[in-house]
Amino acid sequence: MSSSPHLFDAHRAMKLQEILACRVLETVEQAPPLDINRVKYVAAFDSSYKDGRQYAVIVVYSVVDGRVVEKTYSVVDVKVPYIPGLLAFREVPGYMRAYGKLRYKPDLLLVDGHGLAHPRAFGIATHLGVVLGKPSIGVAKKKLYGELVAIGERVFIKAHGKIVGEVLKHVNTELYVSIGYNVKIEDATAIIKKLLVEGKKLPIPLQIADEYSKTIKNK
Repeated sequence: MSSSPHLFDAHRAMKLQEILACRVLETVEQAPPLDINRVKYVAAFDSSYKDGRQYAVIVVYSVVDGRVVEKTYSVVDVKVPYIPGLLAFREVPGYMRAYGKLRYKPDLLLVDGHGLAHPRAFGIATHLGVVLGKPSIGVAKKKLYGELVAIGERVFIKAHGKIVGEVLKHVNTELYVSIGYNVKIEDATAIIKKLLVEGKKLPIPLQIADEYSKTIKNK
């Protein structure tokens, strides 16, 4: 059974996001270069829900070998209601439990969601990156926040006075890629492009995680 939604203080959660986001935004320009040729393992996070439970999965993908090296999951009771902009508080506890089971520790985190392209600059990709101390990237199918700015043939996402993301066209759709934590937008875009596969809407690790979460849910 899930806990009563009123036990979750959305106002406090928003304040926490704002406090932590200030620290992250101050360091955006200082993010170290991410050499995509040296990124060995990428962890992709996804969740499915059924009967008040979260099926949180992590897929670790070897960029070098182009294959999945590990999958893990956790099943937890949902204790936070769905509130736009506060998704991390609902999903991260399940992810943390699953992350603790991993044998392969990733170099980079990918999340189906937003990072700094968020009303308070603290989407789930940023939240996870800060908690785990790992570079992270958000990839979403819809825009949540920010102004679209065309520069040449590219379309960037500007929010909080900074370029925080880029819109990529892939398989007749758009992907909204945003900085999560400790990564530059150029590097984030480059690694996502490297992980796109013809015929799959999401970068391949996230696509596999999406399918895996549904499989676990339906077991």
